[in-house]
Amino acid sequence: MRLSPRILSSVGAIAITCFVSAAAYYYKSRTREVNEVMVFCKLQYNAYNYFDKLVSFIEAAKHTVHVCMPGIHNPAIQGRLVKLIKEKDIKIRIIIDKSGYNESTDFFVRELIEAGAEIKFKANEPIFTMQHKFCLVDDRILMTGTLNWGNDRSCDHWNYVYITSKHQLVDPVKKEFYQMWEVSTDVQSTIHEQSTQILYDSDVETIEILNPEEVMDISAADNPTLVETEPASELQVMEA
Repeated sequence: MRLSPRILSSVGAIAITCFVSAAAYYYKSRTREVNEVMVFCKLQYNAYNYFDKLVSFIEAAKHTVHVCMPGIHNPAIQGRLVKLIKEKDIKIRIIIDKSGYNESTDFFVRELIEAGAEIKFKANEPIFTMQHKFCLVDDRILMTGTLNWGNDRSCDHWNYVYITSKHQLVDPVKKEFYQMWEVSTDVQSTIHEQSTQILYDSDVETIEILNPEEVMDISAADNPTLVETEPASELQVMEA
């Protein structure tokens, strides 16, 4: 069966139209502007659904995730960041408050570092000075607001998160992050210093503990003036 040139040209035109439409849709979906607000509230029925949606933006990262938070000890956030590093080889950098690394957060911080995350804090500043709460995904999407990701009970409080891809809003925050990163101290070096100090403190000479009588004997031998003399009897005092 032979097709006429008119039919062939029509089929070709339809095919080209479909291809162009698909390409335009794909490009539009990639460059689609994100501009959304999530409100978290302890009275909200779907608070945890919102939290999962928030984390989905992080899991969509292609190259980098930059976080600036007072601390990271939320198991859900921390676990997914570790997963991103191990499964997608995403470069993760985190700046926390000086108080963000302590005994209660040691496990979360060490696990992130062991997975490959870089974590810093400003060592020359007092604690509780970090008020930034934002995350940059691929330096293209900004998530910021009152929600503290470091708190594992974040959904029990009143919070909001603003998510945007507007470069007018993303660029200043991105600049702030890189400036802070340059002047902050690596937490890993602090952990190493603490481990070294513990080993140094534990490497002390063994001291032999003597009973009190032996101690008195040794002290008296070293210093004769410390030898205690017996008190004079009453007869000796009268004769004197």
